[in-house]
Amino acid sequence: MKSDLGDNHKIVQLEQVRKARSGEDNIIAILKDTKRIAIAIQQRTCALCNNMRMCVNKTGLCAECYLNLSPKEKKIADEEARHKKVELKVTDDRWAGTKDY
Repeated sequence: MKSDLGDNHKIVQLEQVRKARSGEDNIIAILKDTKRIAIAIQQRTCALCNNMRMCVNKTGLCAECYLNLSPKEKKIADEEARHKKVELKVTDDRWAGTKDY
């Protein structure tokens, strides 16, 4: 049966990710990997399910994966996120010839 959501939406069960990555310890290792999380935020790709999402937050996870974390994992993810600083830089090529206000 084909879903109406299309190919861009995929539900990922974290229990399957835990089994594939040998348990909870590896998920915690992913959450503490600052370089991987920073790249995930920059590329808008969830660090756990590796899907490109517009809703990747400061923890480096999409909303679905974040909500499925255990309380211990959420605490670690939130602690690591407190050290992240996300900057948004907006530019417009039409502003090139004008003065900054």
